[in-house]
Formats: sequence, structure tokens, C-alpha cells
Amino acid sequence: MAKYEKGKDELNKGFTIVELIIVIAIMSIVGLILGTLITTGVNLYQRQNKDLNLQTRSQLLQSQITTYITNADLGLYAPENGDAAFFPSKDVSTIFAMLTVNKDYYSSQGTADINKDIEAGTIHAKASVIAFNKESGTVYYFTGFNGAADGLPVTAVFESGVITSVTPDGSGIASEDITTWPVLSDYVSEFKIGYKGGDESVNVQMALEYSERTYNYDFTIALRNDTSLYGAGKNSDGASN
Repeated sequence: MAKYEKGKDELNKGFTIVELIIVIAIMSIVGLILGTLITTGVNLYQRQNKDLNLQTRSQLLQSQITTYITNADLGLYAPENGDAAFFPSKDVSTIFAMLTVNKDYYSSQGTADINKDIEAGTIHAKASVIAFNKESGTVYYFTGFNGAADGLPVTAVFESGVITSVTPDGSGIASEDITTWPVLSDYVSEFKIGYKGGDESVNVQMALEYSERTYNYDFTIALRNDTSLYGAGKNSDGASN
């Protein structure tokens, strides 16, 4: 009996149209599944990464605020909303100044007895300013004009050892665009400062929010000395405006 052998044309026939359609359909399904898995994984990673960044950012902001307030060896001052010298714009929700004694600047202004001036008098000092813009959710930090870090020159008036007013020695920051200031943090939904007179400490309430994640902080900072007291911006419950 003669043996049948396939011809070259039969061996090279390849896939039929139906087989090609089936293969393409299977590959499309596999590709769709892989694409979905990759997209889900990327989105999950991004959410976790942003959540971690928000947590790190909030902890860093808490540490920075604590350090700045603790280093205010002369005092803290929360100005009134109508204080044009300290409120650069109507968009500022919370603002306060941290005062430090710069011995060279203090002496150059003609005052000599700092202990006497703190009890009842005027002191020429340097101030750094923290401002919160609720609309943009940003906390800014001002340390001097044109990026300088030597502080804003101010005159602080004391009565019975308590700051009653702070006035810039010069133009102040009324014309400043706070969006050009260094940013301490964004994604801030709440930021309030309150002075606790009985404990001589400062209470800070803040919240950082992104997407569905919110980190709330309510902490108290012990002031360095008896002169570190709030000024005119303190209302009856101790919270700044």
C-alpha cells in the first residue's frame, strides 16, 4: 500500500481565520486582565505613597512649629485681623509672629536694660512670621525680606511683662505677597493657635487632608520663659483668629 505524505502546501497552510479570531480574542482578554491588574497596582501604590507622604508632611510640620515656638525666647504675638502691618492680605486665616532677641540689633536701637524693658517698655527685636491661607491650604513661613533669614525688625511694647503690641521697624509685610514666601506645608485644612495662660503654653490645632485621608493634630507646646506670652490677637478662649 502506498504511503500518503502531506505536501508542502498542506504543511504550510497555517491558521484558519476562525483560529486567528480565537487567538486574538484570548490575547485581548489576557491583555485586558493584565492591564487592569497593572492599573490597580499603580493606583494602590500611588494612594499608599501619597498617604505616607501626607503623614510624613504632617509630622514634619508639627516638629517645625514646635521648634519655632520654643525658640521664640522673647515672645509670641498674634495680631488682630485689622493689623495691616502684619496681615499681608485678606486671605490670611491665621498669622502669628515669633519674637527673638537679637543683641546687636537691640543695642543698636539705643535700649540697654532688657529686663527692665520686658517689664514695662519697648524692645527692638527680630520676628519670624507664620501665616496660614485656608483657601489654598498652605502654611507659609516668613523670615525676612528677599529671602533673608535675619528676621523682620520689630518694636515690641510690654506692659507688666506681657506683649501688648508689635510694630515693624519699617514698611512691615502689608504689601508682601505671601505666595512668594517659603512653604512649610500644603494640604492643610485647619490651622489654629491658642495661648493657654494658666499653663503658660501654646495649643496648636491643625489638620492635613488629601483625598479621603485626614491627619488631625492637637498638641501643646510649653513656652520657654515667662515673657513668651500672646498679644492682642488672643480672644476670650485663647484661640487666635
